[in-house]
Amino acid sequence: MESPAPESQTKPSLSRHVLFCLLPHSLFIMLALGVWGGGWWLLLPIVFLQVALPLLDWVTGWQDDAHFDKSEFSAGHLALLHWNTRLYALFYMASVVWLAMSLDRFNAMEIGILIASASLLGGIGFGAAHELLHGKDALDQITQRLLTTFLFYPHYKLIHIRSHHVHAGTDQDENTAWMNESIYSYIFRTIPGSMIRCWKMEARRCNGEGLLKNKMLIYALGQVALLIGLFLVSGPNGTLFYLAHILGAHIVLESVNYIQHYGLMRQKTDGEYEKTGPEHSWDTYHFFSSYITYRVGHHSYHHIAVKPYYLLDPEPEAPKLPVGYFWAIAMVLLPPWWRHVINPKLNAAAAPAA
Repeated sequence: MESPAPESQTKPSLSRHVLFCLLPHSLFIMLALGVWGGGWWLLLPIVFLQVALPLLDWVTGWQDDAHFDKSEFSAGHLALLHWNTRLYALFYMASVVWLAMSLDRFNAMEIGILIASASLLGGIGFGAAHELLHGKDALDQITQRLLTTFLFYPHYKLIHIRSHHVHAGTDQDENTAWMNESIYSYIFRTIPGSMIRCWKMEARRCNGEGLLKNKMLIYALGQVALLIGLFLVSGPNGTLFYLAHILGAHIVLESVNYIQHYGLMRQKTDGEYEKTGPEHSWDTYHFFSSYITYRVGHHSYHHIAVKPYYLLDPEPEAPKLPVGYFWAIAMVLLPPWWRHVINPKLNAAAAPAA
């Protein structure tokens, strides 16, 4: 189901843009309301992300396609937008730890709902981590290191910057999905493939300088320490809750990674790949779904300009998804449905180059 064609609209105000950039934090309010109400109220974050936001996208037809220059933002705006991702990371980690320590408050059905909710919050946490790992501030790097370790993906920065940004849209990139490859085949290829590539990159970088120089070994020790700490504060059930939500969060992450470059391969001429362009990423500017995910739908511009989430521009030449990410994820989990909707668009996008 495609959203109605957006009506032409004037550029939204800067204040509205900044306000909607804070939208991810509404999820913690809904989670708190769900915990307070108990029972089916715990579905609030899930219903908001999977039903309410996509319906708002479809009904309004609004697009997150305005251009803003950094010079338009005040120092206060910039500070708020930088703390936006840092605070999301802290609220998310604190929420999951508290839930893991408080499982005796909930019945089995409620715990199942909380795992699903925490998984979605973790999926958006990867969006925050993505912003932080590109940040130049030392506090951003400290926060992303804590967050990616907590998300059980401490090598996220390593694989993303040293591999994905170099090889996106080629067979050398574990994070690029091939045409007609299912999400399930992709997950079993990309997760071990990314880890193996990171171990190899670190082995080459260290070049016999000692194991303690290898970041992947340090990351692995950090994950062991994390699990021991969680076990001590939340017990075996809390640790299992944490691991279950991490599994769900990784499914969200890998579904987004799968979508972003699905089938959009760079051409190779005389042994050299063409430069990455807007035509090598799927974009989606569906308004509410865009802001709740730190605007990850502006993926083509991110590869071209690598600017902060609040400065990402639309790219007219990028192929467009018919829906926002949360409905797109539902589509990829049913591969025949995904191929039925996207493959014709992929063929149409490739036609001008043929």
